[in-house]
Formats: sequence, structure tokens, C-alpha cells
Amino acid sequence: MITNESTASQILINILSSRLSKYIKPNSGILFSGGVDSSLITALTLKYIPDIKLFTIGIEGSNDILWAKKAAGLMGHNEYLYCRIITLNEIDSIIPKIINIVKTTDPMTVSLGIPLYIICTEAKAQNIDLLLTGQGADELFGGYYRYSEIARDGIDALHTAIVADVSAMSGRDIKRDRAISEAVGMELAGVFLDTEVIRIGLSISAELKVKEINTEIVRKYILRRAAVQILPGDIVWRDKKAFQYGSGVWASIGKLARLNGFRKQDKGYIRKYLNSVARENRIRLDETS
Repeated sequence: MITNESTASQILINILSSRLSKYIKPNSGILFSGGVDSSLITALTLKYIPDIKLFTIGIEGSNDILWAKKAAGLMGHNEYLYCRIITLNEIDSIIPKIINIVKTTDPMTVSLGIPLYIICTEAKAQNIDLLLTGQGADELFGGYYRYSEIARDGIDALHTAIVADVSAMSGRDIKRDRAISEAVGMELAGVFLDTEVIRIGLSISAELKVKEINTEIVRKYILRRAAVQILPGDIVWRDKKAFQYGSGVWASIGKLARLNGFRKQDKGYIRKYLNSVARENRIRLDETS
């Protein structure tokens, strides 16, 4: 197990850089939110494709749109940033299509599928065949909020949770994103999902992933520590919201549910709304959904 901070951060930069070249194609783009994951991928990719396009999506004024513009500017790459603004009506019209692709009305799955589908469609229209993503970094390096809670039970508990989540990705997140991207004819590639990157990532002690710094819990600490070598500190140390929240899509689905008569006070009101959409459009769901 790697416990030395400097050693771990350098190993991470080296392995990510070397493995990234395996995935890059001439017509590649990056799914960009301005967070440390996509920004690190961008910084490493610029060595191979200096004019690579960055794709961001969100509701007008959403956190992801605002921050992606700032982050791209900090990296000196703002002229290659494409921001796709989505509206409530657009989300409303695309929900049945997403449910039909993923065969479930699970709110988290649908809320993640909507922006991914739209951005894949937009990238495809701009002759992009492959989008590099930061998928897997949160699981591998302790990025989710709940890891802060788990860490209180000790390093072993945190490591066990991380291993379990990394193992579960292929049957959940990767399957969902592949279904969405393939429906558009887009290929997704995540260097954090590379087998060698996963091997190295799991060999780094969990105490370097969720760490207390000046009384503040920093998640993905070692990834940030590695990224600070090649990225501005404002990007590296910012705590970013998840895709469905930062883009404003989750809040928009909630609003649509309320506009369709489902009350926020009722438990599971968003899923009930999505179920009604599936019934109205006669979509056959997966029996396990």
C-alpha cells in the first residue's frame, strides 16, 4: 500500500499521462465541467491535442456552466469551450427518450442520462467521435460526500467502501453511460476506468484520499495533490457538485414533477412522476428497475 503523499501524487500523474494516450483519437473531445477530474484530463490531453474541444452542459446560470467558463479561462483554453444551454421544455421532451434507453425510472439514472445524451448529440454534430470523461475518479479516490462519513469509522472501512464501489461501476454507471452514448453513436473513454489506473488507485492508502486539512475534510485529496502540479489551485481545491446537480437537471426534473401535480412532500415524488411518463409513453421497463 502506498502511503507516502509525494510518491503517490507523482505515480498518479505518470500513470494517468501514460495511459491517456491509449484512448485519444483524432476526433476526440472532453466532457468538461471544470472540476478537478475533467480539468486534469484536459491538461494532460493538451500535450497530444492542443486544440481539443471541451463540452459543458447545463441550465442557464447553472453552477457547471459558470464554473466551466472560469476553469477553461484559467487554463487558457476558453476559446475551445462549447457550452450547451438546456431549457426546462427540452428536458421535459427528452425524459421519455432517456427512460426508453435505460429502461428504468430511477431518478438518479435518468437525471444523469439527460445531460449526457444531449452533450453526446451535440458533440457528434461537431464531428466528435469520442468523448473523454472523468468517470470513476470519485469512486477510486473517495470523492463522494458519504466517504467523509465512512472515514470516521476508520481507514479500513473507507478502503472497503471504495473497493466495493469501484467493483460495482461496471454493472451500474458504465452500463448506463454506454447505453446512452451508443444510442447517439458516441464512444466514451474514461482513463480513470483503465485497469492499470484502477490498480494503482486502489494501491494508494485510503488515508490519502479523504484527509483532514486544517479541520476541513478534503475528499479526493491525493488526486488534487497530484493535479496541483499542472493545474491552477482554484480548480484543484474547489469542491464541485455532481453532474446532475451542477448542471441543474436534477432540480429541473423536480420542478417538472411538481408542475405535473406531484407533491414534493410525498416520498419518492420524482420517481412517481417518471413512472407516469413511462406509462404515458408505453415504455416497457426492465423488471429489476
